[in-house]
Amino acid sequence: MIAQLSDPHLRAGADDQGSAAALATAVAAVLELEPLPAAVLVTGDLAEHASAAEYARVRELLAPLPMPVHVLAGNHDDGDAMREHFPLAGDGPYRYTTACGGLRLVACDTSRRGRDDGDLDLDWLEAQLETDAPTIVAMHHPPLLTGIGGLDAIGLPAAQRTALAALLGRSPHVRRVVAGHVHRTAFAALGGCGVVTCASTNLQARLQIREAGYELSDDPPAMLVHALLDGEPTSHVQPLRRG
Repeated sequence: MIAQLSDPHLRAGADDQGSAAALATAVAAVLELEPLPAAVLVTGDLAEHASAAEYARVRELLAPLPMPVHVLAGNHDDGDAMREHFPLAGDGPYRYTTACGGLRLVACDTSRRGRDDGDLDLDWLEAQLETDAPTIVAMHHPPLLTGIGGLDAIGLPAAQRTALAALLGRSPHVRRVVAGHVHRTAFAALGGCGVVTCASTNLQARLQIREAGYELSDDPPAMLVHALLDGEPTSHVQPLRRG
């Protein structure tokens, strides 16, 4: 079982917009799960400004979790700064592959320095999918359209979504693609594979199916829980209390 948190956007200092309390509440909710998950995945935007103080605070708040915690880089993150508090071998993109709760987790880096939209290295991902072990692919920017124009404008390019659909279509061992970024839960299918986004631990995006813009709302936060059942993952939306 894997618990997925996303987009805490931790802000250091007194005016943190409730981000620290919200992440602490999410961690407490993970610790209440029965059984405890084998791992926790945080799908990006750990920090609001990618400062050392913010990453130190995120690590402190995640410290009560006794299981492995796997993090991704989002558009608000800086991979080099993350490495200081969430070590990862090598340099360059913050990406890796690891065993995770009976599944193979392929963690992509879709961040682009100084930009909010994403970019997916499909060649790297395809190389990680050469094994046929049951796999979850994780990334910050989701390969789906929400219908919320302002969010879709800062997602992955259409050509990359199309190419990823083809890759997933010939990679049936990929059981799920999970992401964050859009601050709400949304479901879709791509190349025959289920795609799901995780809500933020703090602030959510309002559901407004329209051409442009987006607004944040006080909708309740949530996490996802991915349970491997008879070899297939089932994804649950677990609401969280306000921090």
